[in-house]
Amino acid sequence: MDVQSEVWTPATVQLLQDAYRAVIPTLTDEEFAQDVLRIAPRTLYNWRSRPQTKLRRDVQRELSRALADAPTAVATQFREMRPLPGTTVTATDAGHTLTAYPSGLDAAVTILESLTEPSAERVAYRPEDLAATVLDWLTSAVGQAVATTDGRRVTAGNVEQVRTMISAIDTIERRAGGAECRATARRYLHEVALPMLQGEIEAHARSELFSAVAELCEIVGWMFYDAGRHGVGQAYFTQALRLAREVGDDALSAYLMTSITHQALHVGQAAAALRVAKAARNIAESAGSPQVLVEADLLVARSHSALASVGEATSALRRAEQSYERIQTAEPRAWVPQWDEIMFASHAGTCWNDLGNTKEARRHLSQVWEGSGDRPRRRIYSAAELGIAAAREGELELACHYGEEIISLRDNIDSNRAQRHLERLAAKLQPFNSTYAVRDFFDQSGLTREGVTK
Repeated sequence: MDVQSEVWTPATVQLLQDAYRAVIPTLTDEEFAQDVLRIAPRTLYNWRSRPQTKLRRDVQRELSRALADAPTAVATQFREMRPLPGTTVTATDAGHTLTAYPSGLDAAVTILESLTEPSAERVAYRPEDLAATVLDWLTSAVGQAVATTDGRRVTAGNVEQVRTMISAIDTIERRAGGAECRATARRYLHEVALPMLQGEIEAHARSELFSAVAELCEIVGWMFYDAGRHGVGQAYFTQALRLAREVGDDALSAYLMTSITHQALHVGQAAAALRVAKAARNIAESAGSPQVLVEADLLVARSHSALASVGEATSALRRAEQSYERIQTAEPRAWVPQWDEIMFASHAGTCWNDLGNTKEARRHLSQVWEGSGDRPRRRIYSAAELGIAAAREGELELACHYGEEIISLRDNIDSNRAQRHLERLAAKLQPFNSTYAVRDFFDQSGLTREGVTK
């Protein structure tokens, strides 16, 4: 590729940044802007928010210089991500998989509708789509129309009904979840909520409707994620983000990106999670949503922790503490997580556990364990993390005690994540399976001593 003939747009600049982050996952927006492009970070943010910006000739030259100076691995990654010469990077360039963005809003609705087909159950999780998801959010147009398929009229009252149902489903899902709840939520989404997007929507109800349907898609996505069906979960998250983008709901978009980050961390894609978490942070800050900002900061910290980047993780935790102090005066929206010390401690404790600081991990995670009696999945998670910390300190009986607590809770909840947390603890205990306590734990768990489910 002749770098001198490259025609730069905000979208191709984002591709270059994605190429850098594929090679250097910890590269921040500020470092990319100042050290690589030699521009102010604010300029980079302006290009993101105004994807149709025509870049001046002198800027074009500087961007070509930046590409020419890029490490070979970055240039190779950029060439692989870049469309053929003569084409333009748009939201359609990521392809038309179930997890990628569509070329238009009608396509987004079509993709959501296709998720009820049997073939959708075999959709695989695609970590390579995460960078494209963020890029397409940055470059996609806002304000498209959906083709009207019937004469129904959608009013603010209909939107309120959807929100009432969302609240009920969310409450049940957080406390129990399971296949029955998932089936109910999915059926309501596809049979009631989605068809509203193709009705004649009252002008003042349109934004609220799209945001509500996006929220419902996100809840369904979490249900499939919890069930271990990560490809379907990713598809719902991605299209929820597209619906929020459609009505310019940036705060909700940032929140949806935090859900995408959670899933990426769960499946071991820390570098990709870090990129999405940073985007969520930037968008939440720009949208003035402190509740989402604190979660994004914590997820940046967790991503750095998973990558064993101690300095970056601790810096992100400090930013998260500052963000947490700001939420007290903010007016939350319906979908905003109700932040408290227990939620904060869950994330912070995980960071310290990943970084090997058992003392700090226990201090935070004990608070989660003691305060999550009515939230079985949160209790299972804190037990797994506390068990891992105990195993690291050689306190095998205590680690097995937490494992037994997980077993008793797991048997009463339909959650693939719960099983995975038990297996994570089992992996830490496996080297000690000659001891009585660990042998007994494996006998109770239904796992072999190699950590494989029987």
